[in-house]
Amino acid sequence: MPAKFRVYPPTGEPFERTIENTATIGRTVDNTVPLPGNHVSRQHAIVRCHNAFQYQIMDLGSRNGTFVNDQRVIMPVVLEAGARVRIADYELVFEPIAGDQSGDHTDATLAALSHDTSHAILSVSLLVCDIRGFSPMAEKLGDRKIAQVLGNWFRDIGNAVQSTGGIIDKYIGDAVLAYWPARDQIGTECATCLDVAYTILELAASRTWADTDQPFRVGIALHFGRVTSSNIGQVAVRDATIIGDAVNTAFRLEGVMKQLNQPLVLSEDFVTVLPPGRQFTDFGVFQLKGKSQQVRVFGLNNA
Repeated sequence: MPAKFRVYPPTGEPFERTIENTATIGRTVDNTVPLPGNHVSRQHAIVRCHNAFQYQIMDLGSRNGTFVNDQRVIMPVVLEAGARVRIADYELVFEPIAGDQSGDHTDATLAALSHDTSHAILSVSLLVCDIRGFSPMAEKLGDRKIAQVLGNWFRDIGNAVQSTGGIIDKYIGDAVLAYWPARDQIGTECATCLDVAYTILELAASRTWADTDQPFRVGIALHFGRVTSSNIGQVAVRDATIIGDAVNTAFRLEGVMKQLNQPLVLSEDFVTVLPPGRQFTDFGVFQLKGKSQQVRVFGLNNA
């Protein structure tokens, strides 16, 4: 479902910008919503649509922040109709574009999927990454600094994923779910997904929490399986939300990762389809919450 911003600049007449599934806001003209001015960052914020109806806005580590209804954006914030977004001296009012806005959005989404010819079952490599110790650091650093830390981190992860053909499915608090659809040769995307996981760990190791010497630590879980998806073939600009047991398994693996105190864990399903030549530590089988079958889990050698 498309939406729009009605933009009120500090001087001049208001104008409108339509946004589709993904839109960027920033100082330069290559943004979906360009906002000229020294107090606006080049890449200031991003807006993404999930589940056909729900839009979220996320700050990208801007110096001066993004505010929704006068509250600073720290984690991704859902935009309701009429939400007022403030960036520097600009005010942007969010408005869903006409359609039936009444009734149950969940039922409408399911109805849309049932008639969507691009709705498909895909085999995908899944990556879940979350930040370790986020809550105590958020309390310690305060809103402004934690918003910049989180925004910069999400931007860097997004670049790492999308530069390799991966898709950011969603941001949930301080966690990210990304995936790579299997295409020509099964296992190729798993190898790419694993390489991105290594890149993310390196990105984390290269930084500390703002104004402290405390290391910035993350954990990553990798899984391979089949999911239900729509909007396939438009990975550059569309949000193709995925659902299914494989997604649930990937998030459950995150809990095992914390239990093992490992920076990276991989399911046997993921390891099995990787091209040969990679060596991992076998941590044995685990009963994941909500799963009837046990899952064998692997990790880095000498982690």
